Amino acid sequence: MTNKTSAPPKLAALGFCGADDSVNHRHMILIGKTYPLVEWGILFRPDKEGQPRYATRQWVCGLVQLLKQNVVAPNEEEPPIRLAAHLCGSHVNNLLSSSMDTNCANNTDTFLIELYNWGFRRVQVNATAVNGVHTEKLGDEATLQSFLRTTAAHPKLEFIVQKNEETFPFWNSLLQYQQNKGMLPENIVFLHDESKGTGKEAGSWSTDSNFVTTSRKIVGYAGGIKPANVEQVAQDTMSACQESGGKEYWIDMESGVRSFVKEKGGKEEDIFDLTKCYSCIDKICELGLMDHPSGM
Repeated sequence: MTNKTSAPPKLAALGFCGADDSVNHRHMILIGKTYPLVEWGILFRPDKEGQPRYATRQWVCGLVQLLKQNVVAPNEEEPPIRLAAHLCGSHVNNLLSSSMDTNCANNTDTFLIELYNWGFRRVQVNATAVNGVHTEKLGDEATLQSFLRTTAAHPKLEFIVQKNEETFPFWNSLLQYQQNKGMLPENIVFLHDESKGTGKEAGSWSTDSNFVTTSRKIVGYAGGIKPANVEQVAQDTMSACQESGGKEYWIDMESGVRSFVKEKGGKEEDIFDLTKCYSCIDKICELGLMDHPSGM
């Protein structure tokens, strides 16, 4: 039995993850304001802050200050560009322990409130070992309750669950909760991502309707996406989303938009490559899933 929808699903976001100190704030804002479906993902992992892929707090605060200058109305809720916080390391460990430990709950809530005030509207929980997370208790009831506590405490944030083989205990407990309760909270969505930020290409894209959650019927896809394959991936994931009964989908990439460039002295620097990001934007526009500004 198929859950396939009649109308093609809409692209909800084109995600570029790993914006860091190698990026010019204004260039990033210019692209984001010109192409509203672009979502900039920033990785937050305290023990790697300042390394490639992990922006410093100073860099993030500089971005936030520029964004505040771009707000049209003082009380405007929505920021001028889309931002997603991809949580790793101690941020995830705290979040998934927040129903048992008051300090973890306080640290998590303080940080999430700060993220919202900075302009972030989506939060991805990267609960894998490669991302510095303690994974041995992902299937515990306390872990599930900690996550649900956090999503309930921050209803204006959308929480993305990274779905892969390693996170099975976690997302399976969410599916069981959904089966028992009828539906997950509206601010929980799933991202199919076996790559975990490593650039490994997906062999196929899931069509499992269990992961198309919320009344929006939205689901995300990641894994080895880059300028060379983004057109095909966008079409294949659209089909997978439709097959699973989805109405909206997003795709997200990390390793595929990085480059090594030689600095003076021959040293190579790992950078977040806005040229590669724009190449993806251009190709998505060619497919008619996004629009260039008038006259371009």
